Amino acid sequence: MTGSVSVNQNMKNPPLNVGVINPPDKYYKPVLYSPVQAERELGAINKDVYVSIQNSESITKKKTPKSVFVALGLGTLAICFPMLKKLIKR
Repeated sequence: MTGSVSVNQNMKNPPLNVGVINPPDKYYKPVLYSPVQAERELGAINKDVYVSIQNSESITKKKTPKSVFVALGLGTLAICFPMLKKLIKR
């Protein structure tokens, strides 16, 4: 039991240095909403989402740009060029 007596007391219990604690200037006041107001705001949000979905175009309705068709045509022409060259020579 002599081992516990020889332990430095400052190692076990260091001094507390807290510093200056400033009290808050004011308390937090929560804002309470009525269920009627919450339902009204939720309805407005749902209406906005519904209207924006109706006004937006889906991906399937979008037109393909003409540059895509031009690129596909040039690619097809480049692939078929040797066959066309052979057919023209005959």
